[in-house]
Amino acid sequence: MELIKIAWRNVWRSKTRSLVVIAAVCIGMIGGVFSSALMFGMMEQRIKVAISTEMAHIQIHNPKYIDNQESKYFIANTNEYLSKIRKIEGVTASARLKISAMASSAETATGVVINGIIPADEIKVSDISTRLVAGDYFAEDKGNQILVGAEFAEKLKLDLRSKVVLNFQDTSGTLTGATFRVCGIYKTTNKAYDETQVFVKKDDIAQICLYDGDISHEIAVLIDDNDKLDEVKTEVQGIVGKDNLVRTWKEISPDLAMMTDMMTQYGSYLVLIILMALAFGIINTMLMSILERKKELGMLMAIGMNKPKIRRMIVWETVFLTFIGTIIGIVFSQVLVSYFGRVGINLGMYAEAFESLGYDSMLYPVLNTGFYVQVVILTVVTALFSAIFPIRRAIKMNPAEVLRTE
Repeated sequence: MELIKIAWRNVWRSKTRSLVVIAAVCIGMIGGVFSSALMFGMMEQRIKVAISTEMAHIQIHNPKYIDNQESKYFIANTNEYLSKIRKIEGVTASARLKISAMASSAETATGVVINGIIPADEIKVSDISTRLVAGDYFAEDKGNQILVGAEFAEKLKLDLRSKVVLNFQDTSGTLTGATFRVCGIYKTTNKAYDETQVFVKKDDIAQICLYDGDISHEIAVLIDDNDKLDEVKTEVQGIVGKDNLVRTWKEISPDLAMMTDMMTQYGSYLVLIILMALAFGIINTMLMSILERKKELGMLMAIGMNKPKIRRMIVWETVFLTFIGTIIGIVFSQVLVSYFGRVGINLGMYAEAFESLGYDSMLYPVLNTGFYVQVVILTVVTALFSAIFPIRRAIKMNPAEVLRTE
């Protein structure tokens, strides 16, 4: 205990130097932690949008549909599957008809994917109904309504109640089509999605194509806890059988899953690099402190303080310098992450660039408790690493030679 007190006093002998090192550790910690929180927040937002708007947690398809996306490759007995899937705790599902089509207006034409949905079911697995910027989400008593994205509407020069002609092939390969009227315009954070995905009632598209009401091209499954993803996938696979393909969002969009893993590694590497850079500053500070106290250390060794005690004293001094800066840095970082996690950081000037990549220009930093624990562990390791060279320098000193030195 006495050794710890001595180490604490030694740290504050040169207050300016110690405060500079502590400030450097603190600033580096804030920079590393907050930038990691931004990256994690950006990634979490992208995954949330991908799941809640574009994909859901799990999708079921006819295996051949994935390769060709032709209307004839559908899932039979859809209603039976939906009934059983919805009995799984914390799970809901919706069936969709998905057909590639040519959409045309009075101005121009473009390729789109038609999503034939049951509006009441789709609300439970997708938030597309909450992203309307104009119009309404499907009136029950009206037929041939279409919900389009803002980018699609701009491209085809559409407004509410504008007519859109959709031409597509039915299950037999016969070209067919119909005219739909725009009931609503939605906008997500993904421009590519807004430009290529339109929504109509499943009954309307089924009637045009003479589809059986019990078939679909896709069943979207949403769960209340992403941690149960693999468990639910196994249950769903057991329900729909091996003849149907069941994939999680990680399998549907492996780039998102890969980026999630990369962000975790990136956060660790960033903090590690900052700590390693700070380690050289700490080593330099401790060496200067030892050189200034050569005679004092020589006197301590001459009167009986052994090398292990000298070693522990320097370790404690190093830990104090690093740990104080780390604790202050983490506290400030947590305050910043908590504040901006609520109010967000508006990068509206880069909105177009972000949305072209599928990201929101409003960023909300986020970090879990495990990351803070990881930072503290890395700090302790860095402090111990930083103490090695100064310790070697101190214990190699010869007391007699040091005391004779002017």
